[in-house]
Amino acid sequence: MPTRVRDLLGGSAAVGLGLAAFFIFCGLSVLIPTNIAWLSVADRAMHTLGWMFFRQAPWGIPPGASPDLGIELANSIALVDGLPLFALPLKLVAQWLPQPFQYWGYWFLLCFVLQSAFTYAIARELGAGRLLSLVAAGFALITPAFLFRMPMHMALSGHWVVLAGLWLYVRRVPPRLWMWPLLVGLTAAIHAYLLAMVLGLWLAAWLQRLWLARLRRGAAALELAFVAAATFAVLWTAGFFFTGSLGTYGYGDYKLNLLWPLIRYSWSQLFPDIAHTKYDYEGMSFLGIGVLALLAVAIVSGAVLSLRSALTRTWLPLTLALVGMMVFAWSQKIAFADQSVLDIPLPQGLLDLASTFRSTGRFIWPLLYFVTIGSVVLVGRRLPAPAAVLIATIAFAAQAVDSAPAWQSFAARLPAPAATWPTPLVSPVWDRAAAAGYTRVRAIPYRGMGGDWKALSYYALQHHMQVDAVYLGRVDQRALGALQAREAAEIAAGALEERTLYVLDAATALEVSRHFAPDDLLAVIDERIVFARHGAGLVDGLDIPPHPVAGGN
Repeated sequence: MPTRVRDLLGGSAAVGLGLAAFFIFCGLSVLIPTNIAWLSVADRAMHTLGWMFFRQAPWGIPPGASPDLGIELANSIALVDGLPLFALPLKLVAQWLPQPFQYWGYWFLLCFVLQSAFTYAIARELGAGRLLSLVAAGFALITPAFLFRMPMHMALSGHWVVLAGLWLYVRRVPPRLWMWPLLVGLTAAIHAYLLAMVLGLWLAAWLQRLWLARLRRGAAALELAFVAAATFAVLWTAGFFFTGSLGTYGYGDYKLNLLWPLIRYSWSQLFPDIAHTKYDYEGMSFLGIGVLALLAVAIVSGAVLSLRSALTRTWLPLTLALVGMMVFAWSQKIAFADQSVLDIPLPQGLLDLASTFRSTGRFIWPLLYFVTIGSVVLVGRRLPAPAAVLIATIAFAAQAVDSAPAWQSFAARLPAPAATWPTPLVSPVWDRAAAAGYTRVRAIPYRGMGGDWKALSYYALQHHMQVDAVYLGRVDQRALGALQAREAAEIAAGALEERTLYVLDAATALEVSRHFAPDDLLAVIDERIVFARHGAGLVDGLDIPPHPVAGGN
């Protein structure tokens, strides 16, 4: 059989492997475009609401702007991790899409296929045979860090862009001028964390090609310009620059543990459970018993000695990039198991900069995948091909079975398909308010992730209202401060907005009640304290008194 045909069959098998893994992990129901039932949980709800508000909002400047979700808090499709890569083009055809419409199932499908395809391509470039490369692809598909991330932060499931960056680096034929800018642009339309990793890999590849004279200076300058232009253009279009500051809380907590290859979390039944710090799940990067076994074989067989090439001109830039990202993943609060071993004092300016990527533990992913693929390749270099394939396949099967309770849980917990979400807002008051012309929903105080954002945002979405009770990936702190100051002044003056439903805490309700007018509504509705200027009639016939829940005028 000609080599070209064998290569085509190998690549097709890798794609088929990715498809099979998708259907095993996710099932079929996530591909139903109107099925949003499985998207009503935690961050999945944030991402989905972000898309649904963005879809029905008019186009703005920048195109990724989403002014109705967050109102003054300056929101965009990028700031809800809404996958601009899909959201922006789909908004162009939104009028022809069903209502509701979700694209996350198709994104998962793409992620599985490309995860497998790029891993296969990397292993082949590193010299592995076709069968062994398919085993490497299988390991990438059951990598705990990949499957753990998928149900939680959906856009961050795009680990394939990291693998694509590694593939461009290890290619024996230098990539064409357009390849890196295209990958960077696509990644910028997926997630900022992945973009930072891919940019790190690109910089290493750019320096390597210059060092080896595989890239002329003129072409290097052009590539640099194209990468910079693609990055800025896509980030601006998606609305990534909406906030005044990209920093946030959590830097130093969501980190990588020094024992990262061995901390299993719930991804092994056989490996010992090692204690770890509270929030380092963001750096969850357990290698799995199969990969650990292959690394042991590589050490015993002496195959690991070939890693000396990591310090050559060909590999040193990548080595420095991978190690550098791992060091950043540790953060300044370095932990070994469940013990803090070092807290490096940093200037406030540097802390503010580092907090742009608060979940530093994620930056281990490029090294994690290189180690995973490398363990398979090293065994193949040292052992005869049949023995290497047999050992690697057994290791893969052992890891798949050992981690089965974890990777089977997603499909097992999927709810029945539905085109709506359950909501606790069941009182007729809510529909009456929308019919009476109320156009906004506000929550005082703003609580973000810990507040009532999902129920109130979903209600506002269904009635085409604006809402500031939101959960965003990043909040402009200056805009939030200005909003809170304005609301405090309005409460003190008894001048809250008309045509706005307010959901208040008890202390705020007491303040509002001091300026209560006879035709205002201040009542407990579905266990929420609701205020509506001139809204007393909303409770007519409902056995709900429209008078203040506390205090009086």
